[in-house]
Amino acid sequence: MKDHPVRNSIYNVYFSPTKATQTIAYAVADAIAADRDLTSISINLTKPNSRPVRAGGQAGDVFLFAFPVYGGRVPTVLMDCIDQFEGDGAKAVVVGVYGNRDYDDALLEAADLLNERGFKVIAAGAFIGEHSMAPRVGAGRPDADDLAVAAQFGHDVASLIEQGASETPAIKGNRPYRDGMPDADVRPVTTDACTSCGICVKLCPMGIIDADDPTQVEAGCLQCNACVKGCPEGAKRFEGEQAAAIVAMLEGNCMARKEPELFL
Repeated sequence: MKDHPVRNSIYNVYFSPTKATQTIAYAVADAIAADRDLTSISINLTKPNSRPVRAGGQAGDVFLFAFPVYGGRVPTVLMDCIDQFEGDGAKAVVVGVYGNRDYDDALLEAADLLNERGFKVIAAGAFIGEHSMAPRVGAGRPDADDLAVAAQFGHDVASLIEQGASETPAIKGNRPYRDGMPDADVRPVTTDACTSCGICVKLCPMGIIDADDPTQVEAGCLQCNACVKGCPEGAKRFEGEQAAAIVAMLEGNCMARKEPELFL
């Protein structure tokens, strides 16, 4: 009886509270999987009960790590997850999605973290999504053009793998990394329109919205706006001087369309 070769896999690992990162991650991963005939394994780190989880690969596998950029850095909530990643020589691709302001040091930081865990980061890409706090900034992103770029990026990564690439490209960013988001206790407020349907409880990636009384939000909010965008009644929102100042800054400085940046 003939032995069949073991089919390698692509691990599509993503954190995506508002689905923008997930959309880009699948566009890239699907293209790589098709070109390299890989089994696709998706690992969604968005929900609190899905983290941390052991994830990794081995030589011949591909590991795609996709995340939204917060304050120009990798979200701190993912650090415990990254500590559970095991590369064992697998090729890795980093994807960061940012709200049309800047991704700063996030791609470089993610590549450094994966390389430290035994992966060989061979490509990275920064893509644009609608800004969580200012939906007019990057509105409608990722769009069809973004998804076409993401798919082509995946095809290009597959070609790199075919060529035996193993070196990390020069990725834009600085060491030491910029300071992350300040520890500000900013939480969404809930209006009387709330019907206690519980959708926001299920959507919150931090698990800080009270299941019995969804009007109550504990400290630790990421300002990802998953609850705001997902509420069918429009009952969740951020308000106050700090939130208004952030929106004003973004709308005043970040409305011009930015395009994806790729490092191969």
